[in-house]
Amino acid sequence: MSKLVAVKPKRDSPTWASYLLITSYSWFIYGLSATQALIRDEQGTSRTISSLHAVAFSIGGIFAGLIAARLILTLGRGKFLTIAVFGSATGILIYTVPGGTAVTLIGAFFASLFGSAIIIGGSAFLFDYQQKAGPAAITEANALAALGGILSPLAIGFGAVFFLGWRFGLWVLLIGYVVSLLLMRRSPHVFRVPIDEHIRESRRAPFPRRFWWALATLFLLLSTEFTLTLWSADLLRDRAGFEAGAAAASVGALTGGIFIGRVLGARFAEYFPVDRILTLAVLVAFGGWLVVWFSSAAAMMLFGLVIGGIGMALFWPLGLSRVVMASGGQSDRASALSAVAGATAGGIGPFFLGALADLTGVHTAFLILPVILFSGLFLIRIKPVTRAIIPVITANSET
Repeated sequence: MSKLVAVKPKRDSPTWASYLLITSYSWFIYGLSATQALIRDEQGTSRTISSLHAVAFSIGGIFAGLIAARLILTLGRGKFLTIAVFGSATGILIYTVPGGTAVTLIGAFFASLFGSAIIIGGSAFLFDYQQKAGPAAITEANALAALGGILSPLAIGFGAVFFLGWRFGLWVLLIGYVVSLLLMRRSPHVFRVPIDEHIRESRRAPFPRRFWWALATLFLLLSTEFTLTLWSADLLRDRAGFEAGAAAASVGALTGGIFIGRVLGARFAEYFPVDRILTLAVLVAFGGWLVVWFSSAAAMMLFGLVIGGIGMALFWPLGLSRVVMASGGQSDRASALSAVAGATAGGIGPFFLGALADLTGVHTAFLILPVILFSGLFLIRIKPVTRAIIPVITANSET
């Protein structure tokens, strides 16, 4: 039996800067989910109106995905990421300004527009910089992001009950943005875009057909993740009788599972093919959904959220890795279109479930999740991505 050989990521200042950027913005993503019930109570809106925050978030991510790749090639990843950090911080501050629904929707849009740019640039950089260890590095970055996702709902819940209000829980992430920019300044040269990507962009090289299947798979998987993350607090309130602040903090059970799954997944990604790990992740996520949906006891529902989080943990990092691997070496364009797929999934899935919940109740509406989940698994099995598709680039030809 052959011995498994690990492909480990290097962990230097540029890598840690990227990890921290992704983690800081993920703090807002999970914080957005945790604040929905609190904002709805504060503004006196329905679930349908509240879910428009997910739509604004989605639109911002789509815009970012459509323009990011060209801007990265024009500005370089370092300058691009710096602009994105300042824009995201501004959007987060707008989101936390006391006001009506229009203010929070505008804040969600701009935070997502520039925050998605951070994910695009940071993920593409990690994949190029880490080479064969790219999937492991991206998974590791997202493991830290999940740790931020654990702390974010807890900070929001703590602030809502004991301290300066729920807004304090989001302001904390601005510290991470500052530290990441300081780390990037230590080695700005490494954030240049590889020359082969400039050549492909100038020719607008078409993506391989398998790229689009990988992108569709990512969309389906992320639809389940965003929907469960956004509405799990409401399910806890509806089924287990949690108060608003406690339900928001309890989303930490889901993100706790995501953290565990990504820590384990980062190690598995050093040894095993991406598709094999992702197939197992889908089955684990379905097991978590079964526990949550069939339970009404708080302890069992929280346990189910942990299990579901462990499975969903790898949907984004390994789904993104599959898309980049199938892109023909076009990391920035692939990462940007992955952000479009993710943002679209983040808007359509939660909005559809929110509207359905207003008609049938949130518990019944959650039946849509396994349908989407197994659709993604079907595509993984029939359209596998077993290795990176990277054409050879020369000065005069591409083969």
